[in-house]
Amino acid sequence: GVGVRLVVVMAAETPPFSLTKSRYDQSTWFGRTKHFFSITNPAFLFTSAAEIKADQEVLERFKAGRRAPAETDEVLWTAKTRLSAIIHPDTGVPIPAMFRVCAFVPANIPICAGMLMTPQTTFNIVLWQWVNQSYNAGFNVANRNASSPMTNTDLATAYVSATSLAMGIALGMKHAVTKADKLSPSTRAVLTRFTPFVAVGMSNVANLVAMRAGEMSSGIPVTDKTGKELGISKLAAQSAVAQGAVTRAVLPAPVLVLPPLVMGQLEKSFPTLIKSNPRLKAGLELGVIVGCVWGALPAAIALFPQESSIKTASLEKEFQGLIGSDGKPIETVYFNKGGLVV
Repeated sequence: GVGVRLVVVMAAETPPFSLTKSRYDQSTWFGRTKHFFSITNPAFLFTSAAEIKADQEVLERFKAGRRAPAETDEVLWTAKTRLSAIIHPDTGVPIPAMFRVCAFVPANIPICAGMLMTPQTTFNIVLWQWVNQSYNAGFNVANRNASSPMTNTDLATAYVSATSLAMGIALGMKHAVTKADKLSPSTRAVLTRFTPFVAVGMSNVANLVAMRAGEMSSGIPVTDKTGKELGISKLAAQSAVAQGAVTRAVLPAPVLVLPPLVMGQLEKSFPTLIKSNPRLKAGLELGVIVGCVWGALPAAIALFPQESSIKTASLEKEFQGLIGSDGKPIETVYFNKGGLVV
């Protein structure tokens, strides 16, 4: 029957469980998008301590080779996904709820709404840029690697630098647009709408460089295709930070660029309806923002694979001329380019 076929199809779509691999193909954008949608599921915010303990016990039994008959691949993948959204991978302790990866999307909805929907006064600009950078700082601290060389002073310096830059750029753009008398009112309105994106994007890059300066000076591990570590490379670290900077500059685009574009088009298509009904306009704008944050942010994060590669010819001399376990020259090495926010 139809039900039997559906069960067979669902079973076929569930890959064999692995403790070390992702459920979804991380070599493709679609696979990475599904992965980020799964771990940013806000429903995980309501996971109880008892459910966390049960998930941990399920995975411990699997690791010990004592998997129960009822613990299907689907059950194991769900437990692993839920724990990866809640538990710090280094400490094994639950991350504070508002800074968990599953809170990243809902937490950004009011922040983006504040940036885009409030009048662009000096007070509002300063307030929402400060709120955004403060949340990012808290997320960074809560999710940072336990062996991170970053001290509290380093974190504070990066936070103050990024916050000051964000406020400075936003206020500077507001002043420049206001003084641009030769621009038409509509052009100035468009530029004003894009101010939050420019400020957030550039401050994100500054924050990343400040927080990962230590990596660029000390280097990061690089591996061969089998995962065997080959050494520490400063040039690979520079490449990782550069790629991370591009990621951080692009990430705000879906949530801070798309809503103004969509609302601009709606206002052109239905000028009388929207202008005569402020509540409708506010509702539409909030709906567009929610849709962009919920749908576009995970898709944007997935544009860039977590594992990156670089040719050995571009690295230090000690990585050139290496021979792999298969007897062939190693021409490409691999490295982790950094976390979701840092």
